[in-house]
Amino acid sequence: MSELEARLESWRAVLAWLSWQQRQAEEKVRALEAELAVAQARRPPPPPPDWKLESIRTGSGAKALSVHAGDCSMGDGKPVGREEARRLLAAGIAPCPFCSPENLLGMAG
Repeated sequence: MSELEARLESWRAVLAWLSWQQRQAEEKVRALEAELAVAQARRPPPPPPDWKLESIRTGSGAKALSVHAGDCSMGDGKPVGREEARRLLAAGIAPCPFCSPENLLGMAG
């Protein structure tokens, strides 16, 4: 075997070892991803916010549309605190007609 053939054979051995190492790493990544998926499935979802503000985008920015109770399925929006929800309703932002946040906040009347 010539020196060139020996070097080629050495590099083929390195390539085979690196291929084995890559397969081992890929297998470990798949196992960890599966473990993470199981752990995330066991973790309970975060609780809904107490209140949320539904808004729409306009040419001049976001415009408040309506206030919802946090568990209301009729509107999505960003979470807001109790006092912010009260302030928004007092400022004339519409309450959701389904979950009636004004009643839940004691503002009906």
